[in-house]
Amino acid sequence: MVQGIAAGPWSVVPALLAITLAWHTRDALVGLFVGIATAGVLLGALHPQAVGVPPDLVTAGGELGEIGPQEDGDPWPIGVGGVVLGAVFGLKLVPEIMATAPIFGPWYVENVLLAIFAIGGLIGLMIRAGAIEGVLQALSARVDSAADAEKAAFLAGIAIHIDDYFNCLVVGSMMRPLTDAYDVSRAKLAYYVDSAGSPAARLAFYSTWGAAMVGFMGGGLVQAYEQGILPAGMTDVVDTGGSEVTAATGAVWPLFFNTLFTGFYSWIALAIAALVAWQVVPNIGEMGTEESRARAGGGVLGEDADPMISEEMDEYETYEGATPDWRNFAIPILTMIVVGLSAMFWRSSPVVYVDGKEGTTLLALWGWELVAPASGPWAFNIGGVRLGIASFTALVLAFFLYRWKGDIPSNDEATDALLVGFKGILLAAVILTFASSIQNAVTLLGISSFVTNVFGGLPAWVIPVGVFAVTSFVSFADGSSWSTYGIMFPIAIPLAFATGANLPLVLGAVFSGGIFGDHASPISDTTVLASSTSGSDHMVHIRTQIPYALVTAAISAALFLVFGLLLPEGFRIIPY
Repeated sequence: MVQGIAAGPWSVVPALLAITLAWHTRDALVGLFVGIATAGVLLGALHPQAVGVPPDLVTAGGELGEIGPQEDGDPWPIGVGGVVLGAVFGLKLVPEIMATAPIFGPWYVENVLLAIFAIGGLIGLMIRAGAIEGVLQALSARVDSAADAEKAAFLAGIAIHIDDYFNCLVVGSMMRPLTDAYDVSRAKLAYYVDSAGSPAARLAFYSTWGAAMVGFMGGGLVQAYEQGILPAGMTDVVDTGGSEVTAATGAVWPLFFNTLFTGFYSWIALAIAALVAWQVVPNIGEMGTEESRARAGGGVLGEDADPMISEEMDEYETYEGATPDWRNFAIPILTMIVVGLSAMFWRSSPVVYVDGKEGTTLLALWGWELVAPASGPWAFNIGGVRLGIASFTALVLAFFLYRWKGDIPSNDEATDALLVGFKGILLAAVILTFASSIQNAVTLLGISSFVTNVFGGLPAWVIPVGVFAVTSFVSFADGSSWSTYGIMFPIAIPLAFATGANLPLVLGAVFSGGIFGDHASPISDTTVLASSTSGSDHMVHIRTQIPYALVTAAISAALFLVFGLLLPEGFRIIPY
């Protein structure tokens, strides 16, 4: 098992190298693979003993410094020979870094990898059965221009916001035929899909994000309690009655609701995307080039584009005997939504536990549980969308529906359609796997401890904008808002208490910085999904979207700076 180390500034090198190479080579896979290999080299070079370098060779070549500690508490000495051999031996860690990446955890396998292939297969069936063509015909009756197609793409993203993965997987596939028909570039569609994914899901407190964010915040509050800096008036947010201190999640929800107002990045990203869709904000930079070519009939993709969808799937045609019908699209998608949410609501027993105490569910509705504990605070619990169950249910339903209606004439035709869909989505799955491995690598290199050292002696009014800047940097480097939240909340919450900064504003800064990475990083999972389902070249999507993301970040930073100066420590919109 790969052991984590404190690599200091070296911890950001793999991600930055991956991003830089991906940007300049226009090939995300090259950049990601080099970044992963670099992480293995660094882990070995900084800790050669752990990768099998013999002890007498670790110190060879003159002592450079110390690492460790050893079992007796003393640090390992390290020399030039140890660094060189450790770097070489470190390459053998690359398979382990990838194998232990979050993407191969049970939840990710079920709800991301398998869901990607299930939805890919579903798209193949829908194309062959005329379901996609039916949607195009139905929307065409209400859409008569490229501007209308852009508005429809944006509104579809807002409507399907229960989960960022779900949004990206469904909206791009659903809207691609429509935007193609009106010569809207694939890069523009990917921008709308990406801009209504994480930003909208973050604001939907009833979505999968709500419970997750409360959990992240609870970890930071426990950290503050253990450091002895949790304010006396907030002791109800932790439960000290058990063998260890835990967060009282029921008491954390009001604090979370305050952040809906201070999550500036999400609001601004959605507002700018809406203004772009309604043609108020112009196309910026390379987005203008992409749109001009598409409108002039030069194609929704450039000549040298490498779309994250197979050519076979992109050019796959409807069976000549099928009847195009939008309901063939709506039925599987609605089934996916209903099954996903129903699985989220399902509770196998009326007895639950609130902060370690037995309680009873009084009401379970739309994913919420109102829980009355035997003693202590009441609480709200929420599950998560089950994308794996939902997507495979929709896939099976679509298979039998299209065969029963005759829109797909044989089992062989249906199997071929599934394979086309699976192959069409394969590149996205590979890039997601590599991106998750980079996230694992920077965690092993101790990026959290490096970030902690950045915050030295800042005044209270600087804390919100400083936290936003550093969280944005970490999120951009590791490509995951959720892993960034796990790093930053235990840092930001105690920092807010220690400096007297306004807590809801600091929490909004963490949320906003995490969303920036989801929105802008080439190695972000949701950005990869937006590219793949929209059929866009991934690096073209990144280059065309990043000017909007940077404008959004600049406005957000200005707001955090201004409100950091204006809001007193005790200000809150909802009491907590």
